[in-house]
Amino acid sequence: MDDKFTQSIEKPDPFSWTQKFTLTDEEVAMIADPKWVYPNLIIQGHVAVYPAPPNGGKTTIFAWIAGQIANEYEVFYVNADIAGGDSKEMQAQANQNGFKLLLPDMKAGLSMTDVVDNLEAMNALDHNYSSHVFIFDTLKKMTSVIQKERAKNLYKTLRGLSAKGMTIILLAHTNKYNDADGVPIYEGTGDLRSDVDEMIYLIPKKNDDGSMTVSTKPDKVRGSFKPLTFNISSDRRVSLADEFVDVIDAMRYEHLVEEDEPIIQAIHEAIDNQKVNQTEIVSYCKSIGIAGTRKTTKVLERYSLPPIKLWNKQKAFENNAIQYFKVD
Repeated sequence: MDDKFTQSIEKPDPFSWTQKFTLTDEEVAMIADPKWVYPNLIIQGHVAVYPAPPNGGKTTIFAWIAGQIANEYEVFYVNADIAGGDSKEMQAQANQNGFKLLLPDMKAGLSMTDVVDNLEAMNALDHNYSSHVFIFDTLKKMTSVIQKERAKNLYKTLRGLSAKGMTIILLAHTNKYNDADGVPIYEGTGDLRSDVDEMIYLIPKKNDDGSMTVSTKPDKVRGSFKPLTFNISSDRRVSLADEFVDVIDAMRYEHLVEEDEPIIQAIHEAIDNQKVNQTEIVSYCKSIGIAGTRKTTKVLERYSLPPIKLWNKQKAFENNAIQYFKVD
């Protein structure tokens, strides 16, 4: 074979595959400065999933958000996870706030399968969907979240629509039990996390007055997200909190208070009986069989500081004894 001919044949570059993992300047700019549909929650043109426990406030929050963004986008809220009695109220909310409510299971002869079929048809069109936002409630009504192949076909359609500018919001459920750190776990296969742009958990905390505090916990993001907190009143009115509340930490603390309650009560009794020195309080708790020195001392220290301050701690002039007095 001619040497000149062999030299003219280019050898394949074994590193060519690395190019598809390299961000362009445009992609970097979009991540650094995204166009927000709703700040710190929804980026235009992305596919995002928001898992939450059942009755965790996801429908209430996103129906409210649908109304907040309806002036700038054409918003379709597809709800296949709603009871018949709630559909009238949500339809009124949609009419009042300017978004379109689709209830596939409420229409004779139709279901979420028909919605998915129409999405596939939309994906086949050469159309710009950048002014459209779709909210799907919930993902498990669209496909089997535990069957990889069926879910893969849906995610491919959604990715195609987002490439044409559509913003897609998927509401999903978490498992019944949280992980060891108290963080919810998505109900489904791990493929979803790799197929979406964002996975942001909604962490609810139910309050004694019937209200709910719901905070976001970004798990996977393609942008700079700050966590948010929403307040849902007992009559289901939604507002964005001024400051973020770490509800996981708050729930851990509440659980700790429940566990400490017998010791807290004994300490209150000791202080009421003028036993204010730490040694006296510890001795009292021991005498009634509530707790030993280590546990009582920990509880005394824990609730002499925020967020739950039950007593003030100070040093006495005499013998530098540590004393505790109930907060007024």
